[in-house]
Amino acid sequence: MLTRYTLALYIISLTAQGSVINEKAAQPLTMCVSHYPPHQVVLPNQAPMGENIAVASYFFNKLGYTLRFTPNNSFWRCLAMLKAGKVDVMSGLLDAPERRDFAHLFAYSEFKEKSFYVNENRRNIGKFSDLKGLKVAVIRGVKQFAEFDNAPEGYVQKVHVSDLDAAFRVLVAGKVDVVITTDFFDFEKLKTDTKSLEKITEVKVKLNDGSLLFTALSKKSKAAYLASEFSELSTTLYENGEFKQVIDEFRLKHPEYYH
Repeated sequence: MLTRYTLALYIISLTAQGSVINEKAAQPLTMCVSHYPPHQVVLPNQAPMGENIAVASYFFNKLGYTLRFTPNNSFWRCLAMLKAGKVDVMSGLLDAPERRDFAHLFAYSEFKEKSFYVNENRRNIGKFSDLKGLKVAVIRGVKQFAEFDNAPEGYVQKVHVSDLDAAFRVLVAGKVDVVITTDFFDFEKLKTDTKSLEKITEVKVKLNDGSLLFTALSKKSKAAYLASEFSELSTTLYENGEFKQVIDEFRLKHPEYYH
């Protein structure tokens, strides 16, 4: 039987825990988002959703935080805001030493193939080495995969663009040979709506090594002091398949964002 003293301590403990959780809920973390179905779907008059958003919400909710979202931003702008501490969270990142300088990275998924978008005369592309000497549109701030990102200077000619729309524009114009993306499921819709894309073909390319995808927490975030706890939690959720389950559930609920 609990003594009055023990009971009082127990009640105080519960109250303190509830206070911490309520404090976190009252000060949500801000996640920077950009429209990139099915990973992030950012549309007018609709709450942002997508694989990344579902995973990030599930992850941070585990430690009592809620998420709020920015309007639609470019990837590079989100990265700059994360570095400056103007937002707390960003998702869908690949690992890179320079990113670890300003953010804590938590793995949640992996990909083993990429989509190469090419003009009709480049349909023979089927592996990374086929890119040698070609012009490839590179979206500012975006990493692709290890072989490409670490290729010797001059192996491919990188043409820097601001976003995916710009990448497709220079591809159609013949200024580049290839656009590379990960699971961009808006392409068929984009192709239907944009006649100039009729001759653009998507080629699925298997990677020699898979790459992990990360959720990032700015080191300037008010939650950064919990980085070790977040890291331990993300490892557990990734290894036990909970993150995969969250993504699978999103896919089942929203088949409209998939081929």
